[in-house]
Amino acid sequence: MVTGKLREGDPGVVLVTGGARGIGLEIVRRFLADGYRVGFVATQTKNVQHALESLGYSEERLCAGVADVTQETEVTRFVDQIRRRWGGITALVNNAGISPKRVDQNVPWLSQMSSQEWTKVIDVNLSGPFFLMRLLAPSMISNGYGRIVNVGSLAGRAVPLIAGPHYAASKAGLVGLTRAAARDLAPYGVTVNCIAPGRVLSDLTGPAEAAVNRSALSRIPVGRFGKAEEVADLAAFLASPGASFITGATIDITGGEFAA
Repeated sequence: MVTGKLREGDPGVVLVTGGARGIGLEIVRRFLADGYRVGFVATQTKNVQHALESLGYSEERLCAGVADVTQETEVTRFVDQIRRRWGGITALVNNAGISPKRVDQNVPWLSQMSSQEWTKVIDVNLSGPFFLMRLLAPSMISNGYGRIVNVGSLAGRAVPLIAGPHYAASKAGLVGLTRAAARDLAPYGVTVNCIAPGRVLSDLTGPAEAAVNRSALSRIPVGRFGKAEEVADLAAFLASPGASFITGATIDITGGEFAA
């Protein structure tokens, strides 16, 4: 059994994918507030720039880049950049994801989905996290310490009422990948867990008044939408030393919708 530890007073370095908007941006913000040095990536330069302006932290604490998580060379280049600046990465939050919208509400989703769309969703939502986990696991194993948090979805746990079959399949696969990786890495002081948010309002889901959100609200027992900050709080806990006995878990943050 390997038992690594962080230097006293140093929370470490975290890498967040999809960190420029929505839940990802709040995760970045929370880790910065907790004292981490944070690296994050997104796919569009304008979103990265807006996020940096919003966060307002110096380069001593924050490193941002443009990278597509489906491109191993791009994420490897960014990881190398972080390592040159700060050394090892102690925590990874796989948040990047896409969920294409249904084109024709009167036609079954499967019959109108192209093979290209299916592949793109699986590549971003499932293969991307795998690439990064595989990339960072060796150094975490060597250090005897690591935290991996995968951001899944209620759609991967229950009948998807809003998201498509490709999204549901990718998020269900992420749950399975989390369990397998957790068992594989547990002896080395590395935990792997999954967060499964329900309907969390952000700039990506649209306003509460939207028809799809009004319908979703009726299914949430606590009677309100989730907040991106609440997901960020959970991610921060799972990435902390205090969560060392939690691994292989998928934690629902759905306001009771999954249990209802």
